[in-house]
Amino acid sequence: MRARSIVAIGAVLLATLLVAGYVVAIAPAGDAESPPSDTALDFEEVNESVGFEYASIEGGAGNGNDGLYVGDYDGDLREDLLAIGGAEPVLFENTGEGFEPSGALPNVSSTTEGRIQSALWLDHDNDGSEDLLLLPRDDTPIFLENDGGRFAVRDVGLDDEFVNPVGAATADYDGDGCLDLFVTQYGRWDDTTPAAWNDDQWTEDNGHPNALYRGSCGDGFERTHSAGVAPGDRGPHWSLTTSFVDLNDDDRPDIHVANDYFNDTVYYNQGDGTFERVRLGSHTDRNGMSSEVADIRGDDRPELFVTNIFFPRDRIDELDRLHRQLFNNFLRNRLGKRLEGNNLLVANGSRYDDVASEVGLAEGGWGWAAALADLDSDGELDAFHSTQTVVTFDEEDPLYELPMAWVQQDGEFYRQDADEIGLVATDGRAVTRIDYDRDGALDLAVAAYDGPYRFYENNASQGNSLQVVVDGTAEQTAVGAEIYATADGETHHRFANDRVDFQSQESRVLHVGVGDAEAVEELRVVWPDGTERSFEDVAVGQRVRITPDGIQDRLAYDD
Repeated sequence: MRARSIVAIGAVLLATLLVAGYVVAIAPAGDAESPPSDTALDFEEVNESVGFEYASIEGGAGNGNDGLYVGDYDGDLREDLLAIGGAEPVLFENTGEGFEPSGALPNVSSTTEGRIQSALWLDHDNDGSEDLLLLPRDDTPIFLENDGGRFAVRDVGLDDEFVNPVGAATADYDGDGCLDLFVTQYGRWDDTTPAAWNDDQWTEDNGHPNALYRGSCGDGFERTHSAGVAPGDRGPHWSLTTSFVDLNDDDRPDIHVANDYFNDTVYYNQGDGTFERVRLGSHTDRNGMSSEVADIRGDDRPELFVTNIFFPRDRIDELDRLHRQLFNNFLRNRLGKRLEGNNLLVANGSRYDDVASEVGLAEGGWGWAAALADLDSDGELDAFHSTQTVVTFDEEDPLYELPMAWVQQDGEFYRQDADEIGLVATDGRAVTRIDYDRDGALDLAVAAYDGPYRFYENNASQGNSLQVVVDGTAEQTAVGAEIYATADGETHHRFANDRVDFQSQESRVLHVGVGDAEAVEELRVVWPDGTERSFEDVAVGQRVRITPDGIQDRLAYDD
């Protein structure tokens, strides 16, 4: 359905259109300032040439189930890619030169009446092989055990029926060496709308509860109701994404949850099997659609990058003047403060301050999944997120149809001209980074809400880099490990985690750009159980796999 006449649309219908990606004509933000150097990103869409051809078939109201999940299912240090949202999930095997459907997945379409909404790669039994969790709507999870690169359905105790499980993350929260699991749920736009959508004074939210499970290293999962991650005040929210990462540098994984139409939440791990729930400030009461974690400031604590919706305030004021009776209530009361853009949340004790506007990351249109990654290997993390296309009354001039990309220089982010750097108009949802051809440049894949998915090869000029895969042992997971790579006197901090941003799972390969440095002077790896290993003069230009016993595999770029 296309919006064509401003006179014929009432407030209720307009609300429906907004959910589906249609809204009144609001001009996008102006061009961002160029970076102070010649640094520029450069991408090329290469779907056909690399064999990654996949498309969404659903579309319609709601947020879709269009997802991308990176894993190495056959253990060859080449990243494979699972796509969902089409007719069926497809696992694309990385051949080194491109992708081809693997045929390793069983047919799961007949085992569930609901569609697959999300997924997660995880090694639940510490055997070194990545298993796969599929999360369908209105059904119980499907767990696929990886046995030598082939998958079989296995009962691991995940017998709760979820309504709309949009994401999951895994970490060892109780310190027993085994992976635990946290599942987030969203509401159903085809059934209701968030409580805050209809009433700012609501007392009980109407989402679906999230769930925490304790793992036992291969013997299955057991749901816990006593860890302090129950819905809390105002009931279950419309949660969109989560991270299961040590947020306060106490060596215990915490949980961040980005909520739609409610403040974000952090559950701080108390070390006794329970969590303390902290509701973040009102500046997070927006439409949180990603949970990217990275140590941008170099202070050992990760920042949280949460995408939201940005519409210029002056354009809303203009619409108020022109169409006050129709738009004032809808735009100001139902969206209001939720038009102020992305959050970059910086730790301030147990709470977080938002510095997105200060560093140039706030104005990103209608953002969804994101990636914080060093896209030019200069040692500084850059930013990228997909955008939802907003169709105006002029159908030939849609807004925010191009993804958003920024380069970082000295703590400031400078938005690139998406069209000039090779990005294609896409009603985007999931995003994942993956160096598929192991050339030292991080490529990107974007899932579309209704249409072909995009695979972008990164052709930007690159500095030197080192790529690290951290593995554990049969007694200790590597999820939650951290690496510190020092080159030319500067230390780069990365986190090894298994989590789903908005329907997106990033590669376990930790990419460390080092600019002109020819070696990493010291590479320090810290596992969740406190085990540490340090390596000196590690050559750049290679991908290495490290266990507590040392460096196990080395693959030079392009080999």
